[in-house]
Amino acid sequence: MRKLLISIAITAFALSSVQAQNLDQILKDHYKASGQEKLMKVKTIVTSGTMTYVTAGMESSITIYQARPDNFRAELDFMGSQIIQTYNGTTGWMYAPAMGIAAPQEMGAEEIKAALQQAQFESPLWNYKEKGSSVELAGSSDDGSAHKVKMTKEDGESMTFLIDKKTFLTTGIITVQVMGGAEAELNISMKEYKAVKGIQSPHYISQKMDGALMVTMVVESVEYDKEIDPAQFEKPVVE
Repeated sequence: MRKLLISIAITAFALSSVQAQNLDQILKDHYKASGQEKLMKVKTIVTSGTMTYVTAGMESSITIYQARPDNFRAELDFMGSQIIQTYNGTTGWMYAPAMGIAAPQEMGAEEIKAALQQAQFESPLWNYKEKGSSVELAGSSDDGSAHKVKMTKEDGESMTFLIDKKTFLTTGIITVQVMGGAEAELNISMKEYKAVKGIQSPHYISQKMDGALMVTMVVESVEYDKEIDPAQFEKPVVE
């Protein structure tokens, strides 16, 4: 019995070591395919496209501005008026007359958390150890086309990334969010990748909530290192 237990322990350790090696190689291939090292040198990103709100049957143009280290601005045309969200690395504001926010107001903690995530340039998997996160290989996607890599952040929040087995690009992100006091599974899909200055970025993104398609975004342009006025990330100035 003792020999059997030792044998089982050795086998389990060996399998764990192989899995760790496989995961390291998957991440290495993912970083290379997505151009993470090149992205590290980029100072600003301007992304423009069209958002479709599937359940409402509406469309709006959208432009997203990002600047290091943690600056973010989103501009949308919605129902004939503008929606502006800004974050300067410390404070965030929201202006949305169509949503009843007639004057710029500071965002709450959860809104700022979401804005900070959007402000990030690199994949959350990049330098995950330095961010206090851990990762593990969690099998394959249902159709077998992608590796499932589960990342657990320092605060306990987890995200599962689907990394295509052929291209090693991210095809999906699965996480759980609290909406109205209840948990809901958020599933983001990414496809139609195009290389801009050697950096791969998806040009079609869709978002499902508990399996229901909510929003899609068609990316029309991605510009790197375009000059952006730092004032763009401060409290919105509206007339």
